Amino acid sequence: MKKLFLGFQKKLKRFLYSHINGGKGMISIFLALTVSPLLMCTLIFVEYARIQSAQAIIEELMGSSIFSALAHYDPYLDERFGFMAVRQDQKESLDSRYQSYLEANVQGFGKAISLAGGSAEGKNSLIEPLALRQEVYEYSELSVPINTLVEGLNIEDLLSNFYNLDSLKVCKNVMDGGKNAIDITDSAINMAKSLKEYSDEAKKYGESLTKYKEARKAYDDAYQALEEARSKKDNGEDISLDSYISDVNSKAGAFGTATRDLKEKLSSLKEKERDFVKNQESFRKAADELLSNVQEYDKNKHDVDTLQDPLFVTYHEINNQVQNSLDSYQKELYNDGKEDDGKLEEQAKKLESYSAEKDEKIEGYVVLSEIEDVDQRTAALYGDLQNIIKGSDDSVDIATQLKDLLYEILGVKILYDGSLDSNLDPNELINQSGVLDLGSAEMTDSIVDLLSSITDFITAVSGADFLGILKALGSYLTSMVTFFKGIYDWASSRLQNLGRLLMFKENLGKNYLLYGYGVYNMPNRTNYSDGSTLTGYDYSNIFEMAGGTYNIGFLDGDFWNYPKMDNAGGSDKLYKGAELEYLFTGSNSEKGAQVGTFFNIFLLRLLTNLPAIAESDWLQATSVTGPFIALFFVILLIVEAFIDMILLVNKQSVSFIKLKAYMSTAGLPDLIADLLQCTGISDALQGKIKEKTEGLAKKSKNSSKETQGSSDNAGDSSGTGDSSSTNNSGGDSSGKTGGNDSSGGKDGGGKKEKNKDFKKPTEAMGLKDEQGFLKADYGEHCLYLMLLGTNQDQYLMRLQNLVQLEAKEKYKEKTDYHLNKAYTGITATTKYQLNEFVPITKSTGGFKLDCTKTLGY
Repeated sequence: MKKLFLGFQKKLKRFLYSHINGGKGMISIFLALTVSPLLMCTLIFVEYARIQSAQAIIEELMGSSIFSALAHYDPYLDERFGFMAVRQDQKESLDSRYQSYLEANVQGFGKAISLAGGSAEGKNSLIEPLALRQEVYEYSELSVPINTLVEGLNIEDLLSNFYNLDSLKVCKNVMDGGKNAIDITDSAINMAKSLKEYSDEAKKYGESLTKYKEARKAYDDAYQALEEARSKKDNGEDISLDSYISDVNSKAGAFGTATRDLKEKLSSLKEKERDFVKNQESFRKAADELLSNVQEYDKNKHDVDTLQDPLFVTYHEINNQVQNSLDSYQKELYNDGKEDDGKLEEQAKKLESYSAEKDEKIEGYVVLSEIEDVDQRTAALYGDLQNIIKGSDDSVDIATQLKDLLYEILGVKILYDGSLDSNLDPNELINQSGVLDLGSAEMTDSIVDLLSSITDFITAVSGADFLGILKALGSYLTSMVTFFKGIYDWASSRLQNLGRLLMFKENLGKNYLLYGYGVYNMPNRTNYSDGSTLTGYDYSNIFEMAGGTYNIGFLDGDFWNYPKMDNAGGSDKLYKGAELEYLFTGSNSEKGAQVGTFFNIFLLRLLTNLPAIAESDWLQATSVTGPFIALFFVILLIVEAFIDMILLVNKQSVSFIKLKAYMSTAGLPDLIADLLQCTGISDALQGKIKEKTEGLAKKSKNSSKETQGSSDNAGDSSGTGDSSSTNNSGGDSSGKTGGNDSSGGKDGGGKKEKNKDFKKPTEAMGLKDEQGFLKADYGEHCLYLMLLGTNQDQYLMRLQNLVQLEAKEKYKEKTDYHLNKAYTGITATTKYQLNEFVPITKSTGGFKLDCTKTLGY
């Protein structure tokens, strides 16, 4: 190894001396070899710093250029909707606009960077639900809460208390009680039918019995005459017996015919009597069972064992009356009549072959299995039961007045504003969101059936007999249960949605902002002529842009001629003013959207008014008894809700949670005051409503005094206490309505304890007055409905349709506007080159790089 190293050293020296002039310059070479790598690294770091600086500069320049391009926003979308999107009415493209800004910005930074190409395109257009949703959230974060704070609304407390209201419980109790009432009414109808047949047969039997007695007397008289003639002949008188014998035989034949007819009538009567007793026993068992359930329900709920349901009380009185009547002839009632049948048959045969010359006198048989006045008793019982079911003399009068008031109110033309009559062309819509199945027609049909059954019942009570009244009552109860089932089904799903919202409060807040945007930025039927968005944009501009003709106050469509809600196509370019209703329903028909929204608010008012109506003193204080309580309750409920709708569509506000109903003595002055403030209602209609409601209030007050006086004198006249419970009962007759019970309590006059689960609204919920909590107008009722059940995706699609239709009409002279070009952001990609560090050489620089950046509003 040493020899090898020495050999190499010699060769190196020889090379150095031969070619490099010996060892001179060694240090220079050493320095060159040492410094060159260091210089190379330094230059690399310098170039890297230039690249990083260039990237930072180009990103900043691109951001500035994108912002400059975004500054060309759509002023109409901003003013009208509060949305930010690039405008589409300029000839210069988005890319060229961006490039021009970028080139100008790059020139301001010298020649270190030069552009090598690139492009810019819009991103996140308003056609994308997420982009639109975010714009709505950002715009609504301040505007919607501020608007509701001004009105004193705590949305969470309000919805929580609405969720805890007794409305659904009351509705469920009415349904369950109504079904029970239908069952016992069917049983009562069967009993009444058999009683009528029994009474009719008893009448026939009575007529036959009268003929039987007359025939027997005629036979007895003829036979007596024959005996007297025989006696005279025996005493020597010259007298012929032939005529007497012939007369007796004739009378015996007639007596035999009457006997056989009586036998047949008695047999038929006993058959009908057995049917009646059987049906009466079934009815008694049903009444006892249902009344026991009612008592147990009251005892468990209120710790008061009292019978309060007036319909069941009425049926119990009917059962007592029937039982008392039957008890008066138990011996005859349970005689099967077979012995009488045999005796009468034997007598009829003897009489049919009777000969006065050969046979002795036949003594007429006296029926033992039936009382002689059965026809009078059954007829009297039928009449007594009819009087029981009819109740007091005032019942028909008050019910008729209420029905007339209801029909008067339902005839008011308020379903839609006739000036808002657009029918959209489906081809112009960018989304087909579908029409929300609101069940308006079905619910309205159920109300029509209910109203028809109410009229039939009142008519039946006025003129029909006991059976006819019961049949009409059964029809009414069936319609009533169908009506409340519709309310219950409608409310159940929405309260489930509300429960989920209250459980996840973040979702509640987001939904509140989302739907609140539509309420406070979209026109509806009550504000399209004089309202504006939160940005100050007048809704009248939309109406005029749509080519509408003002006919302020032209409300049309009454309940009896409501237009069907449909999705019919048309040729109108945009909605004229019912845009909020479109967001809620999705109907291309502007009238249809108004009608659908109307009936859903109507259902909401029915639901929220249930507890207040159940506590109305008009229900508890009037002399209306029995089944008329059920009638009274339903009519008051519908009238209350429809009056609410009259006020709401005429730009008035109604307490969302009422502490007292308009249909009560305490609430009537509020109704009159609110009607006077309602400029959209004619003076004639105001006068009619005032006249009829004040008349009912007066009738209620007078009846209350009479009822109180009769209750004081009645005491405990009934062994069961059921009869005295009728006038003291509260709530509707088909179930517990949650109302006060004036018969409960140890002192005999105290109110029942309120449901402890019910959380009373507090001051924190918002503005409070004597009527209730939170005066809410038409738009705010729409907000609550959307919170309760509107699908977010469909809501956003409908909002996109409205933005598209309005903007397209606005820019029709400039461009073919489309929402898919309403970009809320820009994505730019730029290729650039880092120029040489020293222009005289290309040893550095010349790198081509690219950068992508996205920015939005």
